[in-house]
Amino acid sequence: MIGPSPATPGGMSAVLRCYRQVWFSKWGIEYLSSYEGHALPLQGWVMGGVLLRLLTRLLLDRVALVHLHSASRGSFWRKSLLCWLADAFGVPYVYHLHSGEFPAFYRRQPASVRKWVRRTLRRAACVVVLTEGWRAALATIEPGARIEVVGNPVSVPKSLPAERFADRCVLFLGRFDEKKGIFDLVRAVPKVLEALPDTTFVLAGDGRHEEVRRFARELGVEKRVRLPGWLDGETKEAALAAASVVVLPSYCEGLPVSLLEAMAAGVSVVATRVGGIPELLREGECGMLVEPGDVVALATALVEVLKRKELRERLRENAFAQVRGAYSEEVVFGKLDELYRGLLEEEASIP
Repeated sequence: MIGPSPATPGGMSAVLRCYRQVWFSKWGIEYLSSYEGHALPLQGWVMGGVLLRLLTRLLLDRVALVHLHSASRGSFWRKSLLCWLADAFGVPYVYHLHSGEFPAFYRRQPASVRKWVRRTLRRAACVVVLTEGWRAALATIEPGARIEVVGNPVSVPKSLPAERFADRCVLFLGRFDEKKGIFDLVRAVPKVLEALPDTTFVLAGDGRHEEVRRFARELGVEKRVRLPGWLDGETKEAALAAASVVVLPSYCEGLPVSLLEAMAAGVSVVATRVGGIPELLREGECGMLVEPGDVVALATALVEVLKRKELRERLRENAFAQVRGAYSEEVVFGKLDELYRGLLEEEASIP
């Protein structure tokens, strides 16, 4: 299996940490990191290393299947080269797509690059996507690809956690950039505080901290906004336990891990109607949905959820049932077990 280092921030890394903790030993999986940071010299060094390691294993005939986790842009180029290498040795590969931007990335490319994208998808033993909507989107790019839907896994308790609502707290988990809607969220803060002045906003993530801090100061809301940095493990669990609402005002998404974790923790969700989010939240049954960029609607939805206990309880109950039934570790890893068995049986049957 090949993807970003599980030590790097981001939803894909969180998914892969879950894979390693729960599932790797069952299949004897060796993990190769193809990305460990933004610096170009580091990217080149890491990519050269993973190419050499994969090539060595292919030459020694030690690989039954290659499973690659990919986003768009540079991630696609890195993974597509590794796909080509596996294919050249006749080893089946699984291309596992996590990016909600992929169709837009594809449309921006010249004809020659589009041809390479389609070949990468078509030659895969299987293309894995996160939602049914993304299956349809990928099928329009390459109708000849075999596409399967496997959601992101999340650890789900046996029963819905009790709501802990001592203080009004809005939690954001994600990267600080325009695509995640972080600046829209800061714009919504004054509108929420007009209605509920005791609300605290915890904005946790990596990226443009100083810009966000400065923007909150310009709007006069810096005293109600906390920026703890990237949270993981126990610190993230504690933040979820203290949150009244988890908000994700993104402009594009695949299947956000932060929302899955919120649903499993019994925290109400406000998010945008993009990517796989409407399918995850069943168009408003499991969370409040607004259009990306609509700051007024975002603030209104946050106030509604914060004020109305019966609304939060309905959203929490529906969301917990949804995540337990479709995205628990047992369900997701069961689908991957079935996928692996099928691919390896097909490979064994080839003369």
